Amino acid sequence: MGKIELEELRGRKKSEVVKLIEVADVTRQVAEAVEHGDAMAAQMLLGEREAPVRALSEMEEGIRTYLEELPESEAYRLNELLHGAEPETEEEKPFAEQVAQFRRILASVVALDEQVSVRMGGNRSFYKKFK
Repeated sequence: MGKIELEELRGRKKSEVVKLIEVADVTRQVAEAVEHGDAMAAQMLLGEREAPVRALSEMEEGIRTYLEELPESEAYRLNELLHGAEPETEEEKPFAEQVAQFRRILASVVALDEQVSVRMGGNRSFYKKFK
């Protein structure tokens, strides 16, 4: 795998981490609003969260498109790393760590979002409906 491709994906993943941190921050604000019983603020913040979530989705689509343009063997290995595979070389380590960081943040955002959703919607919550 080429160093250029790995660095390109590192840059893209770094942008995703920054955007995900923004989503996490807004999600924490939503949780605080729900905790204080401020449904109006919670709804407003949920609306604000839509733009960075949409941006994250577009970034993911950009990564998929980028991988499709690469030779199959490179795309395959990079896709493995994106899905949590262990690094095989020193060059892969920083990217693998970045992917792991993204996954940790995402897991915490999803867990907090589930708490908020269940608290706001009870049995009508998205998470209750699909468990």
